[in-house]
Amino acid sequence: AAPDTLAIQPILQKHCIACHSSRPTLMTSAPKGALLDTPERIDLQAVLVHKQVVELKIMPPGNMTQMTDAERAAIARWFTAKSSRM
Repeated sequence: AAPDTLAIQPILQKHCIACHSSRPTLMTSAPKGALLDTPERIDLQAVLVHKQVVELKIMPPGNMTQMTDAERAAIARWFTAKSSRM
């Protein structure tokens, strides 16, 4: 079954929030203005998340937080299911 936004939120919390939140800890502001700290904000950035994390695999940068292939696959399933409902 495809995960919903609440199911992938912990993945993004673990790997993305240090940079992509309203109060990032690794930089002064979120790159591209992409905020991923709430389910609503995650949904708004679905296309960007999928492109950067699944297609290009350039996020997280240098995979510094060691995102797994299984986590990327969960994001891919989430995005595919979400896209079919749009």
